[in-house]
Amino acid sequence: MKIVILLAFFSLFAFISYVQNNNKEINYTILGDKELFSNNLKSVNFSDMIYQKLDDDNLLGFYSKDFIRKDIRIIDVMNDINDNISIDNITIQNIIKRTDIMILSIGNNEINYKLSKIDKDINNDVEIYKYLDEIVNDASKLIDDIQKINKCKIIFLGYYNDTNNVNNDKYYIYVNDKIENMIKDKKQEFINLYNLLNKNELYLTKSTPIYITNEGNLAIYDKIVDKIDDLHLHNIN
Repeated sequence: MKIVILLAFFSLFAFISYVQNNNKEINYTILGDKELFSNNLKSVNFSDMIYQKLDDDNLLGFYSKDFIRKDIRIIDVMNDINDNISIDNITIQNIIKRTDIMILSIGNNEINYKLSKIDKDINNDVEIYKYLDEIVNDASKLIDDIQKINKCKIIFLGYYNDTNNVNNDKYYIYVNDKIENMIKDKKQEFINLYNLLNKNELYLTKSTPIYITNEGNLAIYDKIVDKIDDLHLHNIN
């Protein structure tokens, strides 16, 4: 009888712990390119959809998008962290310390700038691939800087081709593969936006500039929510 009582007690304790862990609120932060995290005329942004879902499910601790900026580069984010910049009396390091899950999108501005400056009549593959390797190395250093402050889980959003030039596809394929391997080595999460968006004609507009459609934002939302659900199921950390 004592054994049965003990087993019942431990089973109840395990159940209560499971429920508590899986009801843990999530402090959710987005960081990086404002362009990707902004609404456009075609769609509500995926990051706001995620905020709404977490809020509806009573899982939202806080939601920070204070430190995204237009045309921001990887080095800019690293400098922001090093300088511990403040917005409305809240510092970026404080936000990172409180974050459970961070959605990180950074590097696309550098890629677009480089591709726009390349002479299309000259084979510049070696130069471009070297530059893309530097972006991967810088992104790796940025993640290390974030992790020194807090071992939060990072979901890194890769790059999609928004240049209206299919000849650039090879560069996006290359840099996404390199970034994905780096992210996996750091035991973080990665979503390949090139594979997700550029391979479905419904997910991007045909206009210039290119925008992500409502269907595209929903596709990104679904991918991220699946990863958040999995991280939350395993108690995030």
